[in-house]
Amino acid sequence: MIASVVLGLGLAVSGASAAPRATQDDRTLVIGSGFFDYIDPALLLDPSSQPAISSALAQWAVADATCAMLLRYPVGAPTKQDYRLVPEVAADYPNVSPDGKTYTFTIRKGFRFHTGALVTAANYARAIDRARSPLLGSPALKYLQEVGAVSATGNRLVIRLTKRVPDFPARMTMPYLCPVPQELPIAPEGVAAPPPGSGPYYVAEFVPGKQVVLKRNSYYPRPRAQHFDQIVVRVGDEASAWSREVEAGTGDVDFNVPVPRLAELGARYAVNKTQLFAIPSANVYYLYMNTARPLFRRNVKLRQAVNFAIDRRQMLSGLGALWAGSVTDDYLAPGLSGYVDAHLYPLRHPELKEAKALALGHTRSGKAVLYTCNLAPYTGCLENAQTVRDNLEAIGIDVRIDTFPLATFETKTGTRGEPFDLTFDRLVVPWVDPYQYVNLLLDGRRIGPTENTNRSYFNSAHYNRLMDEAGRLSGRARWVAYGKLAVDLAKNAAPMAAVFVRYTRFFVSSRIGCVRASAHGFDLASLCLR
Repeated sequence: MIASVVLGLGLAVSGASAAPRATQDDRTLVIGSGFFDYIDPALLLDPSSQPAISSALAQWAVADATCAMLLRYPVGAPTKQDYRLVPEVAADYPNVSPDGKTYTFTIRKGFRFHTGALVTAANYARAIDRARSPLLGSPALKYLQEVGAVSATGNRLVIRLTKRVPDFPARMTMPYLCPVPQELPIAPEGVAAPPPGSGPYYVAEFVPGKQVVLKRNSYYPRPRAQHFDQIVVRVGDEASAWSREVEAGTGDVDFNVPVPRLAELGARYAVNKTQLFAIPSANVYYLYMNTARPLFRRNVKLRQAVNFAIDRRQMLSGLGALWAGSVTDDYLAPGLSGYVDAHLYPLRHPELKEAKALALGHTRSGKAVLYTCNLAPYTGCLENAQTVRDNLEAIGIDVRIDTFPLATFETKTGTRGEPFDLTFDRLVVPWVDPYQYVNLLLDGRRIGPTENTNRSYFNSAHYNRLMDEAGRLSGRARWVAYGKLAVDLAKNAAPMAAVFVRYTRFFVSSRIGCVRASAHGFDLASLCLR
């Protein structure tokens, strides 16, 4: 899919056979993860293209706890994420050259690796150079294509780009860019031994396929928390079994509650109260209308009609429980600065009267081809395709559903000229910025022969210009401009229909107290005992 990461020693590493803790005040946090193949931060799973979301969440949470980043997203309220960028090791926001191509960061003093070595500008330069090296093969390579040169002198880090990249500061929040020693090698398999940690914790032990152990970094200067002596990530447990271990008290956190258990756990535990949490993510699901094909080309009325005709609530139910997400008609994820809740299209049920009026005289051939994947139930593939088919029949569109294996589906919908009219897919973002939702999905100049993220194949000189204008702004003005632009696009061009926002859902044991949200789920370092 367009886009489509976690967590500890001393305890058994097998699944249900793990022994319960001896006491309730044990200062060890125990978490499960499907797999954890690399400890090199540059080789973490990419959440934007990896179907194993729970393992991606686990890896990113571990990396975040062990990394002091230049910029990061702040820890928010228990059930609300904060998408503002704030400096951590950077003394302030970067200085940007007038042409928008050179970023200069000043590194503040006081940060050290767990070894006692100072964290310097050179450590970030090494991280960037490693992540963008073809030899290493980091998933971050594709996000750093515009980086031309990186230099470090004293406490100054200078990054020169080959072209303006409006969301570059947000990209610097990715744990791929965690500071590393200057001598850390670049090799295809990454480093096997854990590199020094710069965050509240560091990786003290890594046994591939079995466990990861984090311990406190005594040199970390705060303000991020350190509530546990160690955090143990047990690797390889079955996802369905791990939530039961959390219930039994032999585990502490299930990072991604299995869909088949959503209804059961939702009935047993109050959501967002003590143990079961569902936090809005920045990941949005869209129904894309291929504007390069005859049915939707220069046919705004029909595209608007589709927005009124689809049953967003029914499509959300495909996640297994309505509390696993929330319906939306907005192109930007709720919670972003500048986000506007414009109420353009119906959320609770279709408005067929309006849909039929808009579609009248604009249905053309009356036939559409919808591409979807053939994954198992609760993936939003076949179930939502069938819902769209039934909804559009009511406005005179006969939809044929073509299913494909996931990899084939992604390749086909990303190929210009492929004969589909509709496709339903999610946008999973590795960093949060309006550029991801507007330019990535709707800038027509990004359309190439293959690997397109603009699945609507929408190309408007007018809107391309407005994207450029918004991208040249900074601060609050930039966010506001993107918010207005997103509403304009959804209302007056409607090349896609926003359907729902997926929630990050996790389950904690009864002994866990503090829970705080972060941009990619929840903040591991903030967890504490009751």
